[in-house]
Amino acid sequence: MVRRTHKKSRNGCIECKRRHMKCDEKRPICSNCISSQRHCEFLEPMRIGQSRNVRSETATASPAVGSPAVTSPPAQEPSNSPETAPVNMLHVELDILRYGIGAPYLMNELLSLSSLHLSIVRPGQRDFYRHNSTQLQSHALSSFNSSSSQINDENYVAIFLFAGILGLHMLCETLVYPDNDFEGFLDQFVQYVVLHYGVRTVAGGGRWQLLQQTALKPMLDLGARIPSENESLGPVCHVLLDRIKGLGNNETTTKTYEQTIQALQSVITVIDSQVPGYNSSGILIAWPILVPREYIDLVAQRKCEALVILAYFGALVDTHKHSWVFCDGGKYLVDSVTQYLGPQWEEWLHWPRQSLMVPNSV
Repeated sequence: MVRRTHKKSRNGCIECKRRHMKCDEKRPICSNCISSQRHCEFLEPMRIGQSRNVRSETATASPAVGSPAVTSPPAQEPSNSPETAPVNMLHVELDILRYGIGAPYLMNELLSLSSLHLSIVRPGQRDFYRHNSTQLQSHALSSFNSSSSQINDENYVAIFLFAGILGLHMLCETLVYPDNDFEGFLDQFVQYVVLHYGVRTVAGGGRWQLLQQTALKPMLDLGARIPSENESLGPVCHVLLDRIKGLGNNETTTKTYEQTIQALQSVITVIDSQVPGYNSSGILIAWPILVPREYIDLVAQRKCEALVILAYFGALVDTHKHSWVFCDGGKYLVDSVTQYLGPQWEEWLHWPRQSLMVPNSV
């Protein structure tokens, strides 16, 4: 019998090469490693002469500890405007950067997010900055996985920051650079949420009070402004919940949807309140932490009503489309869910679709 030819992936991840599988080369985690829940890592070959160029052009700067070589961008006029300042929304203070000096995975993830930001605000150099961002993130993940996996009093702050920044990075990457295939987008979104749940792990074990005593206190205080889960539902969420209750799901699933819609209401309340000095984009980033883990499983199973809720979230994201973190990701999410579910769910999706057409309709 003639052996069927197998097209190899030249730039596939290490795990797929070891298992002799064709890798789809999706960064930072390929589809095979997502489905099998394996550690995904890519080797980045260094181009000839790259190290020498980097040293000569960055002689006055100190690279991140253990960071991979990063090429220098084409010449460009410097810009000090707030819109182009790298990672301006993070407001990272020197006290926070201090944790990165002792944790290479955190420092490299900060640099990776900064490169991702530059790829968005400087579209002419998008490919260059995205490539560097991928390199830095792969190195950060590799460094984190090779370090101690035990959370202790010495590393819990760095791990908390790493989990949060990595979650922000993956959310931005998912929304701003979505996969052309909506199925792939959903897989990437689920993977983002699973990683973001690391924040809960660190916050547990009685360490929340300890975190409040660190330089992170101003950031953590923002969480106190998130409305209570017992807040009454507004008309939009009330109608959505009534529709879902009419589907006849079991009690556990219905409760999961109820908690998810309650988290959705929290986002709507914060956006509607428009508290001076409060950046409501933070509640959008926090939404995956507010929803039950079981809801993410329902998204992974492609449950139609779960995707409808995701479209509602997309409509809320669209209210912040001028932020570099989201761009047109909210519109993509609403349009993709609408096309994926088809005309039979058109009535369910009336509000999110209407929200895209009417500015500030939330």
